[in-house]
Amino acid sequence: MITKNFRLNALANQYSAAVYDHVTQQNGGDFFIVDSGGLSLRIDIVGGVSGVRGLVDAYYLEALRLNYPQWEKLAIEVLTNCLKENNAVTDVGIEIWQSMGSDIGSTVTGNGGPFNA
Repeated sequence: MITKNFRLNALANQYSAAVYDHVTQQNGGDFFIVDSGGLSLRIDIVGGVSGVRGLVDAYYLEALRLNYPQWEKLAIEVLTNCLKENNAVTDVGIEIWQSMGSDIGSTVTGNGGPFNA
């Protein structure tokens, strides 16, 4: 957990659950594929929704925290736009998830390539 802000934590949890549902429905399992230097890399989600929450903390909330003074307010506004009334992920939420996937692929590539991750 990267913040003690109750509203932000609740939204991050809801977003993580919505993304997890989307990913498992789309891929037929607890995994997703990222591009890592031109290679497709399968990322297994460990821990279900909490595993996705760890990625949201590391690749979304941490980036906001490091780059924006009012990061919690911004994160609340953006995550609110990532969820439908039924707590399903919106197109904006999917775009943010895909951007995180791209960052994950770049991180792996920058750390010696996909076989040394």
